Amino acid sequence: MIGRGIDYGGPMNPADFAAVAEHVILPSIQMLKDWEDKKVIVGGLFAGQRAGVMIIESPSAEELSKTMNSLPFWSQNTWEVVPLQSFQSGIDNVKMQIAQAKKMADMAQAADVSPMPTEKSQGNILPQF
Repeated sequence: MIGRGIDYGGPMNPADFAAVAEHVILPSIQMLKDWEDKKVIVGGLFAGQRAGVMIIESPSAEELSKTMNSLPFWSQNTWEVVPLQSFQSGIDNVKMQIAQAKKMADMAQAADVSPMPTEKSQGNILPQF
């Protein structure tokens, strides 16, 4: 999940910034640090930016929303949720794709039809890079 501070069109006056930083930003970052200490998330802030990234495991989208809504600065950031799959899931997925491609190739060969033109079967019609 990537969070970025919303740009409201310019800098705040120092008194407003101090209040927002003290009562919204700092408590939010402290909550994130507490979650990290409890192994709920891993992540950090982007150096020199009002943004950060975290990996958080959640049983559902609703639970993720509930967790994120508890951050004081939740509404002052835009959030990009990027679901991840495990590396093992990726391996399993690619193996399935390989099996499906081989099955399609075998079916095409049995029918004596190529599923895609090749240089050998159709002359040099593939794009050259």
